[in-house]
Amino acid sequence: MKKFLFYFFVVLQFSVRLSAQSVTGEAKADIILDSFDIEKDSVIQAGILVTLEDGWHIYWRNSGDSGMPTSFEFDFSDGIKVTEIQWPVPKIFEFEGYASYGYEDKVLFPFKLILSKENYDKPFLINVKLKSLICKDVCKPYNDELKKEIDLNKSIVSSSDINEIFKQTFENLPEENKIFSISAKDFSDKILLTLNSDRINFSKLSNVHFIPYENGIFKNSLNQKFTRNKNSIELSVEYDQFRTKTPESIEGLLILNILTEEGMRQIGYEIKQKLEVINQTNK
Repeated sequence: MKKFLFYFFVVLQFSVRLSAQSVTGEAKADIILDSFDIEKDSVIQAGILVTLEDGWHIYWRNSGDSGMPTSFEFDFSDGIKVTEIQWPVPKIFEFEGYASYGYEDKVLFPFKLILSKENYDKPFLINVKLKSLICKDVCKPYNDELKKEIDLNKSIVSSSDINEIFKQTFENLPEENKIFSISAKDFSDKILLTLNSDRINFSKLSNVHFIPYENGIFKNSLNQKFTRNKNSIELSVEYDQFRTKTPESIEGLLILNILTEEGMRQIGYEIKQKLEVINQTNK
């Protein structure tokens, strides 16, 4: 009941403010472009950069226990192809025992513009509708419509600041899992993930966390129980008490915090694993 009331409060708070004008003071969004050489490149690396005032955060594709997922709707000139938005590994926020997933300070959502030679003849327009919620002590809708005209009569030379934003973002994108062999057992009230790898020094692991792509199935939490052996990890992921469905597979991000020579590093791996159902009598 407490969780239901919490959801009701968030939805009510959001609904009351939904008719208000979109926020412009606490958040700002821009379409930015990385450097592009018209003689060599047929793809422009682009991104939607959201800059937030201190203390405010915006949400990931799964918002968690509160907020709402950030979404993007593209409209662009004929002949342009746009790849899907990429999502950097999010931060886990906690409020009164509830967990949500998102970003603070500054976040870049990268995508690519794939061009054909006809796009070089005249300027073309990219239009993106951003819909989200930003939160601090209160939550406010943040809806914005971004436009960018791109003229390829000459190469694009981005500033060193923009180059660095792209570099840091790419370093924080989740990686395709090529280092773990995974088993996932469904024990009715939880999933037990066993991850084996001889390419990670698990003695340097300080934390491991799974966050799902889809909300309403697994319990959102700040901490998840895990044990580690020399070449493996066992991670327990609890089902939500009021889960919307029983999944056939587990899909989302596995986030590892590992101590390296350069300091603590966070790495995200995309995982999708079919579930093996375990009878209750075998728990």
